[in-house]
Amino acid sequence: MKITVLGSGTSQGVPIIGCKCPTCISNNPKDKRLRVSVFLEVDGLKLLIDTSPDFRQQMLSNNIYDIDVVLYTHHHVDHIMGLDDIRQINQLHKKSVDIYGNEATINYIKKTFSYVFDADTYKGGGIPNIQTHILKYEPFKISRVEIIPIEYDHGPSKVWGYLINDFAYMTDCSSIPEKEFEKLAGVKVLILDGLRYRPHPTHFSFTQAIVAAQKIKAEKTYFTHITHDILHDEDNAKLPEGIELSYDGLVIEL
Repeated sequence: MKITVLGSGTSQGVPIIGCKCPTCISNNPKDKRLRVSVFLEVDGLKLLIDTSPDFRQQMLSNNIYDIDVVLYTHHHVDHIMGLDDIRQINQLHKKSVDIYGNEATINYIKKTFSYVFDADTYKGGGIPNIQTHILKYEPFKISRVEIIPIEYDHGPSKVWGYLINDFAYMTDCSSIPEKEFEKLAGVKVLILDGLRYRPHPTHFSFTQAIVAAQKIKAEKTYFTHITHDILHDEDNAKLPEGIELSYDGLVIEL
């Protein structure tokens, strides 16, 4: 499995428009954070998790020109709004793309991108050619790849992370039910929500994320959905052994 972090930033991205804080004016490429997303190549399957508003830029920056499947964690804007750019994948490879999510997420996508599903819309190259799949809260397979949903809280919302072989992806998290920790036993690489040091009502602070990471005991944990409060090099050095900040363009191989 090869995992590429396409975006590691919070919903506004980093730098934030008009901000002159040390992170937003930093020249360190690791302080430039597009909205959260990862791309996996596993057992011949090209799998994207979430289509962020920066999807087009992420694909170009990482020289990725094909995807087979999109898994959605939830329907918030910073996780779905790049969907329209799937149409270039359709045109380039002359194929549709399968998108997967729980019922609430797929229904919301259908409302947000209603033109894609409208029978009166011209079905030429101007709209994405996608096939929707509603997931149940149980393990499932895409091709030969088994995927296990992990459900947790994002404030009042429910978000699905995914366990794929020895890798787990859990963005936008404020608490994890005990039963989900049991699924994560033995995971080797974990990408976990870690917004900033200060508390937040819908995201893990670094303190909360460290506690969760140490309970899960992955061989390596990377924080994602990082805000502009965090300077990569300075704050990465403060994290416990085995825990690091992710960054855009990070490649992990398992």
